[in-house]
Amino acid sequence: MTNPTPIDITNIPELRHLVEEMRASKQPRLFKQDRESVALLMPLGTTLTQQPPPTKEDVWADYNPEKVRTALAQSAGTLAGVNRKRLLTDIRNERSQENTRRPF
Repeated sequence: MTNPTPIDITNIPELRHLVEEMRASKQPRLFKQDRESVALLMPLGTTLTQQPPPTKEDVWADYNPEKVRTALAQSAGTLAGVNRKRLLTDIRNERSQENTRRPF
């Protein structure tokens, strides 16, 4: 965050009360408007607990071309006899459905 604009709440009792509650609990408050999150109020001196940023792993670090060739050879013919058009339609339909377990 770079140089936020300060707002003097000295003469806004409702906001002062909210800030005092937040300071006492040391918990941030999320402001919502019509179900939409619009702001986060955090007491100074506290931090949100977050997952550390994912480390960029080298996807090629353990690459073994022989293992890949062996796996491809073993999987050959797995979909023999499957109706290709029906499979692709089913996949497309599944991808277009809402998944209630997926976090947004």
